[in-house]
Amino acid sequence: MIEEGPDSFMQHWRAYAAQATLFPRPEGTPMLEAEVAGCILQLFERTNPYHAPPGPARLVLHVTAERWDPAEVGEASLRVPVLGTLHGRGRVKHREGRTVVVDAGAPLVLTFAGTDAPAPEGRWIHFEAPAPLHAFVLPPVRKSAATPVDDAL
Repeated sequence: MIEEGPDSFMQHWRAYAAQATLFPRPEGTPMLEAEVAGCILQLFERTNPYHAPPGPARLVLHVTAERWDPAEVGEASLRVPVLGTLHGRGRVKHREGRTVVVDAGAPLVLTFAGTDAPAPEGRWIHFEAPAPLHAFVLPPVRKSAATPVDDAL
């Protein structure tokens, strides 16, 4: 099992959240469009759909790897060959069962279908992930408990 639910998944992997910029979206869709590490991604929002406003955000990005290969040490990268899919290259930062965190310019939580994660920590890999790409939007960090948050904004 990859997750017990969106909240537990988000809590477990929140330390690996990526910085992103969310773009406006049509009302009534759980799909997000976001810029992450210079790449525009189409994401299925798993947390409180419809309430993530455009602008800066922290996202736990989760993809299922259809394929991976060892890669030479080099530059981390992300690219979208087909709408909703993702190819990337990066270094494995953390490994847990069949899931790894890859730094591909931004951290990605990458689960390998069917087997334990074959890539050990420190290894560079190239991966291919089919749609859908999942995003867990983290709530904004409050600057202080004394600062009120205006929900009307």
